[in-house]
Amino acid sequence: MKIMKLWAFLLFSMLLAGCTTSALPLMDNPDVESKGYMLDAGDAVSISVYGEPDMTMKFIIDKSGTITFPYIGQLVLKGKTPEQVSGELTNRLRGDYLQNPMVTVNIAEFRKFYVSGEVAKPSGIAYEPGLTVEKAIALAGGYTDRADRKDINIRLAGTNQLLNNVDVRHSVHPGDIVIIGMGFF
Repeated sequence: MKIMKLWAFLLFSMLLAGCTTSALPLMDNPDVESKGYMLDAGDAVSISVYGEPDMTMKFIIDKSGTITFPYIGQLVLKGKTPEQVSGELTNRLRGDYLQNPMVTVNIAEFRKFYVSGEVAKPSGIAYEPGLTVEKAIALAGGYTDRADRKDINIRLAGTNQLLNNVDVRHSVHPGDIVIIGMGFF
């Protein structure tokens, strides 16, 4: 009977280990779909260590792309998926601190994208998976009366690359800046 319980526990543990991380799927970006969402400064993550309530917390990734995690110290999250962070935390906590840690990393809030120019409320807004220019404009309160609805540009996150005259169905990614031009009557 003890052997059956042990096998059931091991099977449950293996199933649980396969489900230790999750991230919301992102659409419209082939890099994100194939490799998973890459964390960066401004993203908020929640990290849970099963059975360790003192190690379950939420972090906002700082400008250097790091967080400070208990017993580990500085941990670089920038450029990693939640799954990679979970694996790294599991490995670093195993042995010295915990026997068999089960770590879950979830995105609590995506970093911002920005809408500027001729919209009612130009600002930084938390990213949402599947975001398009049209949705971004709606989140920024819609066009102003002076907006040129064909003069829509996107400055890609972290670059100086500017996409000119994009369609409203074009995807927007975290850190992008959507710029709505002014029309001349």
